[in-house]
Amino acid sequence: MMGCTMNTCLENFLANFNKRIAIFCALSLLVSLSVTGFAQKRTDRSNTSGDTTKSGAAGPKRTDRTVPESERVKVITKTEFVRIAVNPNKGYLSLVAIPKATITLTPIVASQKNSTAVKELIKDPDGSLNLINLLPGKYKLTIEHEDYLPFSETIQVDPANPATFVALNKMVSLYGEIRIGGLPPGSKVLLNEKPATLAQENQAATIAKVPVGKHRLRIVKDGYEELNRELDVQPGKQLFVSGQLEVAMVTVSLLAPSGARIYAGSEEKGIIPSDGRVAISLPPGRHSIRILKEGYQEWTKELSLTLANKSVVERVELSPIPSSAEGDWQPSLAGRKWFPQASGWKFENSGAMIRGDKVVLFDTESNRDFNTYRDFKLEFDFVFSNGKGMAWVARAKDQNNYYLFEIASPQNNPTFNFYVCQDGKLEWKDSQRIVEKIDKKGDSFHITFEAKGNRFDTRMTIASAPSAKPHLIGIFQDDSFSYGGIGFRGKDASEALLQTFFVIPLR
Repeated sequence: MMGCTMNTCLENFLANFNKRIAIFCALSLLVSLSVTGFAQKRTDRSNTSGDTTKSGAAGPKRTDRTVPESERVKVITKTEFVRIAVNPNKGYLSLVAIPKATITLTPIVASQKNSTAVKELIKDPDGSLNLINLLPGKYKLTIEHEDYLPFSETIQVDPANPATFVALNKMVSLYGEIRIGGLPPGSKVLLNEKPATLAQENQAATIAKVPVGKHRLRIVKDGYEELNRELDVQPGKQLFVSGQLEVAMVTVSLLAPSGARIYAGSEEKGIIPSDGRVAISLPPGRHSIRILKEGYQEWTKELSLTLANKSVVERVELSPIPSSAEGDWQPSLAGRKWFPQASGWKFENSGAMIRGDKVVLFDTESNRDFNTYRDFKLEFDFVFSNGKGMAWVARAKDQNNYYLFEIASPQNNPTFNFYVCQDGKLEWKDSQRIVEKIDKKGDSFHITFEAKGNRFDTRMTIASAPSAKPHLIGIFQDDSFSYGGIGFRGKDASEALLQTFFVIPLR
C-alpha cells in the first residue's frame, strides 16, 4: 500500500491548515518578542468588576460605582507566553508533502556557502514539516519518496517571514489504483495474468499500488462471460471498472427460409432475414427450437446446449403444408368429418344445426386435426333457422385465427360482412349490402365461395327465386392468411341449418 495517496494527503493538509497558520502566527510573535527583547512571564488575571474605558477616551472615566450592576460583564482572561530565544535574521518554512518522504534543503547562493544542507524525514501523518532558524536565501528543495518520482525546486526563504510550500500537487506518483464495482462473489481477478491482491468491500474491490501505465485486467467466473479490459493507470488516480459479468451464452446459428419466425420454447426470438441466416443467444441447458412460416409445416428440434460448444449451427428445411383433397359432407354423416366433435351442434336428418360461437372445422384427414386449403372453391346449402344470420370460416390456422364471412339480418336490411379474427379477437373489416330478398321463412340458399390468393368472391342462389346466374353478394380482399381450414360457427346468437357441404382445392 502507498504511504499516502495524493488525494488523502491533500485532505489531511486542508484539515490541518489552521494548525499551521497558528504556528506561523506564533513564530511571528516570537520573532517580535526577540527583536524587542521583551519577555512576559506566565500570568493570570481575572476581572469581574465590569467594563472600563480606555485611557485618553473622551468623557468621564466610568468606574464600578458609575456602572449599574445589570450592565456589568464578568470577563475572565488567561494569557500565556513562552520565552524563546530566536534570531530575527533567520527564516521559517512550513512544508506539506507525502508522509515518510525525505526532505533535503541545499543552499545555493554564495552567502550560504558555509551553511550545511538540511535533511529531514516527514513523520507527521498529515505530511507537514516545520523548519525554523534557516539562513535566509535561495535553496534547492528536494523531496524523495519510494512511491513517487523525485521532485526538486528552487525556493526562497526570507528573514522573519514564515512561508508555506505545498508539494502535494507537484509530486508525481509511480502508482495508481483500480477500483472494481459490482464484482460477483467468487470471481477471479487477474492483473497482467497474475492473481490480483484485492481489498474488498461488499461487491466492490480495490487493487492498490498499481504501477503507472497499461495493464490487462481479466475477471472470470464459471458460468459467466469473461471480462477482458486493457486499462491505462494514471499517477495517483483511481480508475473505476465495472466488474459485472454477463451470464455465459451459447450462440445458435440458424439457416432457414427467409420470413420464418423463430421460437425458443414459447418466446419469439426473431424472424429469419432475407439472407436466410440468423444467430440467437441461449443459456446452457435444454431448449425447444421451433421455426414457423406461413404455408409450411412447423420445424421443431430439441437442443441440449453446453458451454463446451458455444457455437451451434442448425440447418432448417421447411416442408410446404400440402393442400387437402376435395371432400364433402351429407346429413347422414352426422358428427363425423368435423373438428372438434363435441361441437354443440345439433344433427338432424335434414342437416346440422350450426349454433354457438365456437369454430368447427371440416376434417377428413387422420394425421391432422382439420383439412387445410390454400386456394379452393366451397359450395354449401343452408336455411336460416332463427332469422339472425349465417356465418362460415375460411383459412383457419386454428380456432383463434381465421377469416369470418357473415350474412346478417336477413329480415331487416341484410348485409354481407367480412371479419378477421387474430388471437381470438374478431375485427370487422368490410361490409356490402345485399339487395336480394332473403327474408322468406324456410327458404334455402346455395353459396358458392372462391378463395384465390388474397381475394374472396361470394355468390348466392335463392331456391325461391331461381336465376340464370348466381347473384354476386360480395368481393373482399386481405393478406392476413394464405392457407388454413374451412368451417362454420354461429355469431350473435344466430342459428342456421347446414344441408350440404362440398370443397374443391384449386391448386
